[in-house]
Amino acid sequence: MDAKTNIKYLMDKSGLNPTSLATALEKMFPDEVRVPQATIFRIVEGITRDPRTSSLAPIAKFFQVSLSDLRSKDLRTQDSGIVTPVPDEGKGSMAAINYYAAKGSCGGGAHNEEAEPKGQLIKESGFFKKYGVKPENLAAIYADGSSMADFIVDGDMVIIDKTKTEPQSGKIFAIQHPDGLRIKQLRREIDGTWVLESRNPDKRAYPDERITPENVGLLKIIGRFVYRQGG
Repeated sequence: MDAKTNIKYLMDKSGLNPTSLATALEKMFPDEVRVPQATIFRIVEGITRDPRTSSLAPIAKFFQVSLSDLRSKDLRTQDSGIVTPVPDEGKGSMAAINYYAAKGSCGGGAHNEEAEPKGQLIKESGFFKKYGVKPENLAAIYADGSSMADFIVDGDMVIIDKTKTEPQSGKIFAIQHPDGLRIKQLRREIDGTWVLESRNPDKRAYPDERITPENVGLLKIIGRFVYRQGG
């Protein structure tokens, strides 16, 4: 047994992903060595084959297991009720956003059948206050492609507000297109045409798409962009 398998098991059991685990670690252990999301991702994907003790120790502490057990034992067969710790409310409360394995294409469209949440993205209460949103109204998806590359990077996790489904010129939305789920900036032209804009200077590779007034019914908005972070 190895740390990769155990950490992946504990994360799945607790409904965490690399991003939410990294956030929770920083929240609960602010004085310890920071374990970035990218480090956790490399561990659970097997890219880092021999993780450093400095990275594994906070994770073991978070899940309330010993470092040696995390490294060598099969926690799947020895689980005695491991649960995700709840951060100290005195340090600021936290709330969860459902995230989905579905990808929002920042290119030519990506087909998605994802219906159930894959896990949860943990954010402090101050995040929701800052952006004027409620956690139950939000969803997070992964960005796929480079047409929004001057703002949203391939692999980013994009948070959207599912209650904001009215098109607004100049705003970014997740849109259910006939070709799949897309993440695009909308712009309305004087004749009522809606333009799905790419934010990439290479317009030959990433052209804008126009939806004429008679086809506006094709514009199925899933939610308005709230926030992006490295996926």
